[in-house]
Amino acid sequence: MFIRQGDGENNKMTLHPTPDDTILRIENVAKSYGPVRALRGVSTQIRRGSIHGLLGENGAGKSTLVGIISGQVIPTSGQILMNGQPLKQVDVKAMEQAGVFLVTQEPMIIGNLTAAENLMLGIWPTRNGLVDWKQLNADAARMLDGSGIDPKALAGQLDAVARRKLNILRAMFSGGKVIILDEPTASLTVVDRRQLFDFMLRLKGEGVTFIFISHYNDEILEICDAVTVLRDGALAGTRADITGLTSEQLTELVIGHGVELFQRKRRDHSGKAPAISLRGVRGKWLALDSLDIAPGEVVGFTGLPGAGAKEMARAIFGLHPAIGTLAMNGAGVQPLPRSPSAAFEAGIAYLSDDRRKDGAVGQMSIGSNIAMSSLATRSKLGFIDADAEASVINHYFAAMGVKSPNPDYSVNTLSGGNQQKVCLGRVLATQPRLLMVDEPTRGIDMGVKQDVLRIIDELSDAGVAVIIVSSDTDELVRAVDRVCIFDQGTIKETLTGEDICVERIRASVQGSSS
Repeated sequence: MFIRQGDGENNKMTLHPTPDDTILRIENVAKSYGPVRALRGVSTQIRRGSIHGLLGENGAGKSTLVGIISGQVIPTSGQILMNGQPLKQVDVKAMEQAGVFLVTQEPMIIGNLTAAENLMLGIWPTRNGLVDWKQLNADAARMLDGSGIDPKALAGQLDAVARRKLNILRAMFSGGKVIILDEPTASLTVVDRRQLFDFMLRLKGEGVTFIFISHYNDEILEICDAVTVLRDGALAGTRADITGLTSEQLTELVIGHGVELFQRKRRDHSGKAPAISLRGVRGKWLALDSLDIAPGEVVGFTGLPGAGAKEMARAIFGLHPAIGTLAMNGAGVQPLPRSPSAAFEAGIAYLSDDRRKDGAVGQMSIGSNIAMSSLATRSKLGFIDADAEASVINHYFAAMGVKSPNPDYSVNTLSGGNQQKVCLGRVLATQPRLLMVDEPTRGIDMGVKQDVLRIIDELSDAGVAVIIVSSDTDELVRAVDRVCIFDQGTIKETLTGEDICVERIRASVQGSSS
């Protein structure tokens, strides 16, 4: 059952597990920055040789807690015990000496060094004052055995999952007993994620302990033995055994109340005149003969990286070089757009997954961000129609459910999920007939994720055709009418109706050759 805890100052709950079972214990840890309380009396315990999930929305306190456990943040109060012994000092050096290491989301790899050299970075063996290369490579080969990593391969040429494995092994080689993994599956394919999980399970069997941070319920339920959930800087609950735990229960704990997970009522669009018809699309990584999408239909594009799902959406929007033809709503056949401006004119909108480059502009207000892509439609003789602009801003600010007092606030004041709502409002303000969204809910809170999917659903009800490019199989199952699985630039399989399920999608993607 869950161990629940309220405000740390009012509910000082100390956990006393058996010393043989618990490797790391956190007792009433708090952190304040002036009047701001980032963490409030959190207590939890990590079992030796387990994978312990850490879950919570953005701003829940995960980063602060991880910073404290890894020694990067000094707690205001509370204590950390390793093997039952309180640590007198909490800094990076002290925590690493105790055996706690953090593996960040972006692996720290030196690309022009070999995997062996990276693995033993800072502890290269020497002989007569020189690096003992023979010993280094022998030690590295032993550590890398069974990992699938060639010790002599340049680290810069390793794939994403190999780089993560290398960082985990480097932490272990340096004495790591508790390895903190900060969203390690970010940017990994389904196949890579499975490889990483298998690797973690093997190391767990050898006694390694992991703290696994994720935004995804399905990952926590698949790989973890236990889970701690934070909410608003406090402990929402800990479950020492997640057997039988459901995604809905996890979501309720994360948000603090029950949430109805979005589920689209799938429509059968066969026989309808298409809203968009693609023919003869050819380009780098693309070879699609034909695809029709009906008005109001929501189609999911998925596949391994480079398989063509993302590239197809970008080609339709004029961002990926390709030739081919496009017909919108029965209008005349025309070449694929050669630029985003041409795509906008054709009634096509695209929300990129690269939020750092194409996301909200932080220096601008919420309203200016919403209006920026549709300014041309509200200009007269080169001057912006201020009344029309205000009307658009107010409409989409309300329609997107942006949590802010008004649209004049800086977009920087918003959470990541609400910034994504602003970006969605920006592309919808162009009034598209085809909307394409690339990883629309990646990295955003569970509650906001449901909001975004409902907005897309309502848009389809208004007759807009939608393409969702996603690597989140659960999202595809809940949000689309049809799933197109890409391989080698074309659609290798299409799933509809009851065939749209996590198992079928993953099996098809994993069987791809890209």
